[in-house]
Amino acid sequence: MSRENVETMRRLYAAWLAEDFETVFQTYDPEIRLNPDPEATWVGIDDSYVGHDGVRRYMAAVYEAFDDYRPEVEQIIDAGEGRVLTLAIEHGRGRGSGAEVEARRTAHLWTLRDGRAVQLDLFLERSRALEAVGPVEVADVAAER
Repeated sequence: MSRENVETMRRLYAAWLAEDFETVFQTYDPEIRLNPDPEATWVGIDDSYVGHDGVRRYMAAVYEAFDDYRPEVEQIIDAGEGRVLTLAIEHGRGRGSGAEVEARRTAHLWTLRDGRAVQLDLFLERSRALEAVGPVEVADVAAER
């Protein structure tokens, strides 16, 4: 099942970058829980979001703050126990300032059940995400490069 979860996440990010949000939301469980990083203190971010409507509210806040927001996936790692860790660089341009923004050390920790994402924990710092998942086999990481 772990290989299928990694492939599910690959398809999800490909759909996201293609702006195929119907496919993205089909990957989410109807009761998905999205937990932004507690360090994300920018205006408009709640502690958590539940369900498709909650994820849409979160995405609206992100797209309201940034033009041309997009994640660049560097690595997708099977983190075991139905979890997939995505290491990413996030790009955008400040809507008000026009300044280019790049967050280089972010991570998305997905929990999947029956092929659907039931939880997404966002991390501004990869080191905290890696602590949350515990040891990851070096072979698992290398296989995803």
